[in-house]
Amino acid sequence: MKTFSLKIYEADSPFFEGEAESLTVPVEDGEYGVMAYHENAVVAVVPGILHYKPAGGEMQYASVANGMMRVEQNDVLVLVETAERPEELDMARVKAAEEEAREALLQKRSLQEYRIAEMRLERELARLELMKFRDRLDS
Repeated sequence: MKTFSLKIYEADSPFFEGEAESLTVPVEDGEYGVMAYHENAVVAVVPGILHYKPAGGEMQYASVANGMMRVEQNDVLVLVETAERPEELDMARVKAAEEEAREALLQKRSLQEYRIAEMRLERELARLELMKFRDRLDS
């Protein structure tokens, strides 16, 4: 299968670098898929589940936060605030963080604090979705 160069970076470290056969990122109105020789594009990434297939490998999944993706001449760069593999997530920690984010939304301090809490909640919900997805794969 044809491949493209894929680099996925989270805010503080590389997440994946290598050749890939396909990539799907979460976007505002659903998902955006990329394969080899995709047309050039810039896309806003929203919290959700990203999945990619490394060349000759198994499909990989990650929970991602806000960011962006650039596709240019068979080279794809994904920059996100956070990217986490299913095995890195702990259900108790994610549930606690979700509750904290929901509580922060209810406090309604300033508009900026509300938006920050809203983004935190979206990230935690994406993490929960990935954990549920992981559990279905393991079954």
